[in-house]
Amino acid sequence: MLLGLVLAGALTVPIPGAPDPGRSAIERQLAARLPGWKVDRVAHSWEGAFTVVASCVGHEIGFQYVPDHGLGLGDAWLQPSDPYSRDRLSELSDHYRYLIWFNDPALKHALSCREELARHRVTEPRSDGID
Repeated sequence: MLLGLVLAGALTVPIPGAPDPGRSAIERQLAARLPGWKVDRVAHSWEGAFTVVASCVGHEIGFQYVPDHGLGLGDAWLQPSDPYSRDRLSELSDHYRYLIWFNDPALKHALSCREELARHRVTEPRSDGID
């Protein structure tokens, strides 16, 4: 009877989790690279990579964040999930040809949510029919 109670208690108690330093580092990168964007998800995916989804008032960027993998410590490859994400991430890339974020503060490019909203206000037609 006592063993049954212990087992039932163990199944209802949440498993404590330790802080994830990799995830915390990515969240800091995202805060610097995408100021004002809401980070909806940072989840482990494959071989040390993370799936990242960030949004800014109806606009969403989704990509794989792949740290290291042939790059220096703290550097990461970016693999966008759609053309919109590829377009935005290409503006943030620290390399002219590949989608890479280097761990070098002098190279960091950023895209604020305000910039994104201003871009869409200019390119989207007004709903009242006035150009």
